[in-house]
Amino acid sequence: MAYEKDGIEYPRCTEIISDCTNKSGGLVQWAANQAVEWIRDNCDEVQESDSDAPLYLLSKEDLELARFAYKDTSKTALDVGSQVHQAIEDFLSNKQAVLTSEQAEKAFEAFLDWKAKNKLEPIALEQTVYGDRWAGTLDYYGYYKGKLCVIDWKTSKAFYPEMRYQVAAYRSCTDGVEGCGVLMLDKETGMPKFHDTSKTYVQDLKVFNAMVELYYLRHPRIRKRFEKEGK
Repeated sequence: MAYEKDGIEYPRCTEIISDCTNKSGGLVQWAANQAVEWIRDNCDEVQESDSDAPLYLLSKEDLELARFAYKDTSKTALDVGSQVHQAIEDFLSNKQAVLTSEQAEKAFEAFLDWKAKNKLEPIALEQTVYGDRWAGTLDYYGYYKGKLCVIDWKTSKAFYPEMRYQVAAYRSCTDGVEGCGVLMLDKETGMPKFHDTSKTYVQDLKVFNAMVELYYLRHPRIRKRFEKEGK
């Protein structure tokens, strides 16, 4: 959903990046992998086979469940991400963190491990920021190793360029920031990995600003509505 301010709807930063990024190749392979994993986890393997490769017994119902397994995986990942973000916000606000899944606990443990080795002094957490015709929610704005930084938490396994563009956009809405980065919190291994994107900030922001222009060119109705509401 879009953000609303003074009666004007602002598209999400992540929506703009997603709209301007072709992820079809990776997503198709990921969805296919989820179907294969579902079959391995839920179907019986045939014991007697002339082939070296394992064979599985599948019913029509199994095929349908495997076909849409990616939806359940995606929902679970979103739920884990939301839990971890809330737990980190609560922890840094001196509140009790509540986690209800093993994956969320692993990712939060990764954060705690990273936090123990790095000094953090938060100024704002989960703060809504407004840019030029877009809005978003930055995860962390404050001091990291003595420098004022903007940091985004991610619970996905892989680091993508789109993550740099997102944190660069958030950084552009804050004053006096010296750095930015993305902290990857592996929900399988419980290991943290910080990607410092400070050196690519200028270029990343140029890419994001170009995406904003492209987004409004691709969606003239949204552009006209924004222009009308902004008068």
